[in-house]
Order: sequence, then structure tokens, then C-alpha cells
Amino acid sequence: MSIELKKFNYNISIVLLLLILNNYLLMSLDFFNILIKINLILFFLVVAYFYLKNFKNNLTLKIYFFLILLICLGTAAKGWDLRSLYLFHAKRIFFDQSLYTVADNYAVFSHNDYPLLFNGFAASFAFLGGYWHEIFPKSAYTFVYLPPLIFLSSYISNKKYMVLLSLVIFFIGTHLFNGGIDGLVALYFVTTGYCFFKIFFSKINKEDSNSLFFITFLLCVTLSLIKNEGFALLILLFFITIFIKLLEKKLFIDLNKVVILLLSFIPIILWKIFCYKNGIVNTDFTIELIRENLLHRLLVFDSYILFFKYLILSNEKSIIALLFFIVSFYLNFDKKLFSFVILLFFSYLLLLLIVYFSTPYDLAYHLETSANRILKSFTFLLAFFSLYNLNIKSLKETS
Repeated sequence: MSIELKKFNYNISIVLLLLILNNYLLMSLDFFNILIKINLILFFLVVAYFYLKNFKNNLTLKIYFFLILLICLGTAAKGWDLRSLYLFHAKRIFFDQSLYTVADNYAVFSHNDYPLLFNGFAASFAFLGGYWHEIFPKSAYTFVYLPPLIFLSSYISNKKYMVLLSLVIFFIGTHLFNGGIDGLVALYFVTTGYCFFKIFFSKINKEDSNSLFFITFLLCVTLSLIKNEGFALLILLFFITIFIKLLEKKLFIDLNKVVILLLSFIPIILWKIFCYKNGIVNTDFTIELIRENLLHRLLVFDSYILFFKYLILSNEKSIIALLFFIVSFYLNFDKKLFSFVILLFFSYLLLLLIVYFSTPYDLAYHLETSANRILKSFTFLLAFFSLYNLNIKSLKETS
């Protein structure tokens, strides 16, 4: 890919992320006026500019995204999570004209402690239209897939980028158009993880370093504000990165970068302080539940069987992702990349085990109703880095 096109993709991704985050900032400051409409119009103009400027460049992504958007606009808002959590919060933000509408802790089942970045963005679609309509705000959850997909196109060769889009369709699936947040968590988590690997464990050009670092910071902020899982996964990324750097005895070399990126936690910390002051808590994961359920289930062998059955053994996507990972690193064993990904994978599995074993619900019921969406993050993690590993191999062969 040419330097000019790469720079263009960087700039488009950065501007789109800034506009999404700016929408959240405006709402957090209670600027529910023409500024939100202008911000969203600018977002659409940037998307249009991306399509019209050098139309043949990124053509596969442009066609792919356009078709996904058509499906999104042509389907009704269905599903418990979408209607009772995400669009429900977006609707409350629209009618109450406040990001802090959850302060009353109404409808506890809707997880009022979840950050509202994308729900606020969906509400802005309704503000632009002037009235509430579920289909148009639902499309906001599809539009926010675009920044990371544009960014990743700069690092994967054209042929393999078509494979990447196929992997996105296969592993993220209907979440691309039905408003599913877990698909967004998966894509932003993997993209942020890729940026961490490039910054801390890979050689990058000085020309790219500043832009890459800035977009990584924006991705960190965005990931932490998608959902509680995104916040946890960002902590995991920092933990694994610092752990590997300590093993390599190179932490102090990159300490300034780590410290600056840690500032990305400020918005989510402010949100958690707001929730704490208003008595808004996550009723599904508390210290009491850890004491009561986690310690008990850790001693029950059947709990482990259920956990691995639903997340790996009986799910074809998990098995395919694992096989792809094994084959990829058999063909090209990149030690640094392998260590980074495998540590992330097992750390995430451990995190999921703690959460599921602490659940107040029946373990089998909880796994059956949520495993298919939760596993999107680690299956796409394995699939993406398997493809990236093969991309490294092909670049070595052609150089």
C-alpha cells in the first residue's frame, strides 16, 4: 500500500473516532443542541469523503460496508440485548436529553452501569432526525465498525484483507447489522491489541509512529467506553504488555508510552465514579458473589466441563479459530507474536471463568444464553492474528 493511501486511511480513522468521542463529550457536558447535529453531519461527510476520494481504493471494504448497512436499515430491531439494553438507553438519552438519565437507576435489568459511548451516538441519530425511530439509531452501531476496519486495511495486503473481511463476517456475524455490542467489543479489542503489539513489540517507521500512537490512544478510550467487558479487556492488554516487558527487562524503555496510554482510562474512571455516587452497581458480579459462588464452583469438576463445553468444545467457531491459529503458527512461528496472543487468550479465558463461576444464575443457563456472543472476542483474536502472522510470512518471502 502506498504511503499516501496509508496516511489517508489513518486520517479518516482518526477523524471518525474523534467525532464519535466528541459526541460523547458534548452529551456529557449537556450540550444537547445544534452542536450534536453538526457533529453527526460531519461524521457522515467524512464517511462520504472516504467513499468518493479515490473510489477504487479500499473498494472491497466500501462495497462490503455498504451492503452491511443496507441489511441493517432493512431489518427490524430485534433481540433482548438490543431492545432492552442498548436502544433502551439510547431512547432514554433522546427523550430525557441527558447522558445521565441512568442516575435514577430505573430498570436495573438494563445494566445502568454500562458506559454509554455508542448508545449516546445512537441517540444522536434520533436527534438529527428529530424523532425516535429504532431503525436509524440502530444503524449507529453499524457505522462505528468503520474506523477500525479502515485502519486495519493499511496493514493487511489486499488479498488477505478480503480474507479479513470474511473472518469478520464469520466470527462477528449478525452483530454487524443487528446492533450487537459484543461484536464491536471484539473488533475494537483486537484492533487495540494489534496497535499494542506494533508499538511495544514490533519495529515501526518513524513516520507512522506518532499517528499510530494517537490512534491507539483513541482506540483505548473507545474500547473502555463500549461495555464493561471492553474496560476489562483494556486492563488485560496493559497487564500482558507490562508483564512481557518486565520479562524482557525493557519496561523502562517504553514506560513513557505506557503512562500516556494509561491516561485513556480517565473517561471510564469518571463514569465509574458517577455510577458509584448514584448507587449504580453491577448486580451480576460483586465481591459477595465471588465469595459465595466462585469459591464453591472452583471445587466442582462439572463446572469446568460446562465452561469449556459451551465456550470451546461444542462451538464450531472456537474450534475453527484454534485450528487456524495452530496451522498459521506452524507455517510461520513468530515467537513475539505467539507469546503476546497466547497470553491474551489464556488471560481472557481465565477472566471469563472467574465471571461465569461468580454468576448468581444457574451456570448452564448463563453459559447457554451468553456464550455465543461472549466468545466473539477471543475467537476473532485468534483468527485475526493468525491471518496477520501469515501476512508477515508473505512479506518476508517477497522482500
